[in-house]
Amino acid sequence: MSSPRDNTQFLNKVKSTLMIPEGDTFVDEELQLHIESATELLISMGITESLANSNHPLVEGLIIIYVKTYFGFKADGSVRELPNSFYLLVRQLCLTLEGVDAS
Repeated sequence: MSSPRDNTQFLNKVKSTLMIPEGDTFVDEELQLHIESATELLISMGITESLANSNHPLVEGLIIIYVKTYFGFKADGSVRELPNSFYLLVRQLCLTLEGVDAS
């Protein structure tokens, strides 16, 4: 069973994947916004709120994919899209017994 996600610890994990030192806080607000947006996207796709806010490895992986896709900006102004693997992992998460909101 998954536990509730520790927001500070997870923010540091996200920063690590982006190669941002833990002590640098200049992008924390933007990263937190992306984490919250990814969580809400998962909930809107049918993942239960408790699972979307947990430390489940698939959930954390999906949020990291989301943040890495949308963090920062592209100099050419092109539109960013989530990779197909994101949607494949969401479907896999939905197949878990705890993952789907049946309402």
